[in-house]
Amino acid sequence: MKKLLAGWLVVVAALIAAEPLAAHHSLASFDTTTPIRLKGTIIRFHEINPHSFLYLEVPDEKGQIQRWAVEGPAIFQLQRRGFATDALKPGTVIEVCGYAPKEPTIWQIASTAPGSVNLAGRLLDAEMLVLADGKEQSWGDYGVHKCFSPGYRDVHSR
Repeated sequence: MKKLLAGWLVVVAALIAAEPLAAHHSLASFDTTTPIRLKGTIIRFHEINPHSFLYLEVPDEKGQIQRWAVEGPAIFQLQRRGFATDALKPGTVIEVCGYAPKEPTIWQIASTAPGSVNLAGRLLDAEMLVLADGKEQSWGDYGVHKCFSPGYRDVHSR
């Protein structure tokens, strides 16, 4: 009986531990009902795993600059897709479309603290980029949702 109980406890613990991993690899924490489009200037591109990040400066309606951290796929995914990351140089103006978090992130909270200096400011999980040449490029790693033009066909989907 004790072995059976211990076995079930191990199974339950494994399932509980796996839940955050599943949530991490989804858009569950992002508001996918409202895509956000931004046009801004790249200030930095981090080619890191498990997610790459573009940092943009985007002027708001009043002309004030807002900084955004744009989350994207891992570098190995970009390489597998044949994505030319040299198109993401600082100073390049691009458009991104994606989804903001449902709740404020630690980045947003930290950026509002008095005297704080924050590279990111706001977070966006991007699904699509429009490069300087006007080409739409799949950027997200969770499929095609609401950012693409009608008729867009992701050449990487199966």
